[in-house]
Amino acid sequence: LAAAGVLCAEPGGGGWEPAAALMRRRCLRSSDVGVCPLCRKVVEYGVCCAACGGWFHATESCCGEALADAFLRSGREAWCCLNCAPRNEPPPAAAAASEKTPAPAALTADLASWRHAFRLLADACGGCGRQIQLARRHVRCAQCDLAFHASEECTGLSAAKVEGACSDASWRCPTCLLHETGCTVPGGVIDEDVAKGKETRPIPIINEVDEEPLDVHLPGRSAITEFEYLPQVAWRHKRAIEQRARVPLADWGGRCIAHEACSWLPATDASRGRPVRREEEKSGGPAYNNERFLLYARDCIFECNSTSGCDESCFNRVVGRGISLPLQVFKTVGRGWGVRSRNPIRAGTFVCEYTGVMLRDEDAEAAGLEVDDSYLFNLDGEEKGQVAKRRKTSHEGPSGVDARTQDNPELCVDASRTGSVARFVNHCCDPNLFVQSVFVEYSRHVHRIALFAARDILAYEELTYDYGYVVGSVQDKTLACLCGAANCRGTLV
Repeated sequence: LAAAGVLCAEPGGGGWEPAAALMRRRCLRSSDVGVCPLCRKVVEYGVCCAACGGWFHATESCCGEALADAFLRSGREAWCCLNCAPRNEPPPAAAAASEKTPAPAALTADLASWRHAFRLLADACGGCGRQIQLARRHVRCAQCDLAFHASEECTGLSAAKVEGACSDASWRCPTCLLHETGCTVPGGVIDEDVAKGKETRPIPIINEVDEEPLDVHLPGRSAITEFEYLPQVAWRHKRAIEQRARVPLADWGGRCIAHEACSWLPATDASRGRPVRREEEKSGGPAYNNERFLLYARDCIFECNSTSGCDESCFNRVVGRGISLPLQVFKTVGRGWGVRSRNPIRAGTFVCEYTGVMLRDEDAEAAGLEVDDSYLFNLDGEEKGQVAKRRKTSHEGPSGVDARTQDNPELCVDASRTGSVARFVNHCCDPNLFVQSVFVEYSRHVHRIALFAARDILAYEELTYDYGYVVGSVQDKTLACLCGAANCRGTLV
């Protein structure tokens, strides 16, 4: 940010003159002169009106639109408060906004933080907030001009990287790097797009923690470089394809179901493949609002498809449209890879879909996936679309086929080597996402496994959902939970 157009009282009584470079501490100690006319509190650091001589706190509540005008003037001319501004002219900030010339970089959405501006003007450290002593070693961002003490605590960098930053005139602070690249360290983007162009937006892989390469193999898991991205579920196994041929399609006969998306249940044998209308009238209605936000969590919902009479602009086409958020796969501390978004997410927003290869349950067991079924997701369309991560109750008892018939669903999604960004989403006992079953192409058995925002989510906050494991469900096996939530159960199974 440029220096603000502020005025300082000179001890010699030479009147009010524009500040040369930075905002100064109020020189006069008189309570009559140093009290803010708006909040009636003493001003330690602030801006001074050239017309009335009043001191104002450098905040929006005290200066209003005139505070932005102080930054626009950048010390080149006198500044006036809103009370002293000429009545026949619009407020300075409003006049500047009316012009077609672009605003300076200091007023962009990413940098217009008054706390950031105050630290710049007071030459305070961007890390600890204390005054920067020019005689001491410090680093300064080449983009936003914010200074930091040359220490690991203030910069968040290692000692070796701090030394490099001191001698690098082009060094940028983590905040500027985050705004520009989505990563807080140089070289942290190790893959530009894990989806390889299969999604509407690239999904980069970020590692800000260590130097672990992408091709590292973890016990029982494949490397990310061997991972095949699938935006939708793939049918590749012969027995699964045969099962798919028997699954009825959702045919709406050219009718848009946007206002009755929650009025249906999965098809049954008696309905001959057609969705069954709910008996409760209050349970029906639309699933999304006009902005495509989910209204309520449901047991299952139906979306419009190719047999509907509407086009892609219909608000009942959400999961079928794919990912629209700027997601990132990033390295966490001690919990492997995770997922986050560069933008804030509103509650009810569709985030991503859990995809992989569709398998019959006995095929998954025959392939040895029962040894590590961390990436298997059950589908149970007969039970109103309920889904859950798969955990077998015990290795004892009936054979695999009999166990499937008695306990396990018939179909499951395997994302161990193929899948979408959802397979990197970690578990949390206090999650910010939840799983919603969404029927799009089919009316029974096969539905989309969609993840929606359970609450408003901050930018760069890790996205998590509850895997739904039952503690003690696996005999002679425990899996510690590392989510760190206040209500953490301690174990997953």
